Amino acid sequence: MERAVILSTAGMSMYFGGLAAVKNLNVTVREGEIHGLIGPNGAGKTTFANVVSGFLKPTEGKVFFNGIDISGFEPHLVVAMGLTRTFQRAQVFPRMTCLQNVMVGGHSRLKTGFFRTMLRPPFVRSAEENATRERAMRLLDRVGLTASADRMATDLVWVECQLLQIARSLMNEPKLLILDEPTAGMGSEESDIIAGIIRQVRDSGVTIILISHDVRLVMDNADWVTVINFGEKICEEVPESVQCDAKVLEAYLGSE
Repeated sequence: MERAVILSTAGMSMYFGGLAAVKNLNVTVREGEIHGLIGPNGAGKTTFANVVSGFLKPTEGKVFFNGIDISGFEPHLVVAMGLTRTFQRAQVFPRMTCLQNVMVGGHSRLKTGFFRTMLRPPFVRSAEENATRERAMRLLDRVGLTASADRMATDLVWVECQLLQIARSLMNEPKLLILDEPTAGMGSEESDIIAGIIRQVRDSGVTIILISHDVRLVMDNADWVTVINFGEKICEEVPESVQCDAKVLEAYLGSE
């Protein structure tokens, strides 16, 4: 049985001056899957993520999330609807602890406000505030950072920053999570750790768009793959079919 569509783009284009970063892009993402997005450097992968998550308004076309046209929505509105993301360059708050960084991800759900929660001593925190801390600790545990809860984010190594991003992005209980190059700059062992967490997140019911230049990571873990080149879709199939597609071999994987 075919899964329901959670996100789709229809004729989505993004121009910077006369340059088309993405052009007439039609992508369909289904619930409960890891949907890979690959392509050469400069193919438009991050631009796709920026448009879908509200950081850019598409020049043309539409973005639909759970059947609602979110084209041009501000990022905070997109997050509130259940779509979150990470960034290729890990975005962490260096002067906050790991626990505080994760808690920031749930600020939109806090009635009392994030900073008020941070400043209150434990004996006067509300049930909501205590629940937020407990959830943040569970998410740190999920990504293997329990022992680092009180460490300052500035002390983390690269892979830990990426793990912290993932934990924070899950704090808002998203329906869809976009991971932009989550293993960039990592060795195979570190990439395998990230891959395991990605599968766990998918198995928990969160749909994932996995954007990566790491072909092995995508092919080994994605349920469905979209390939773009020069901002245009050239293939959208299961991994096995993508690896055999002539256009993909020529444009991205290399042809002999």
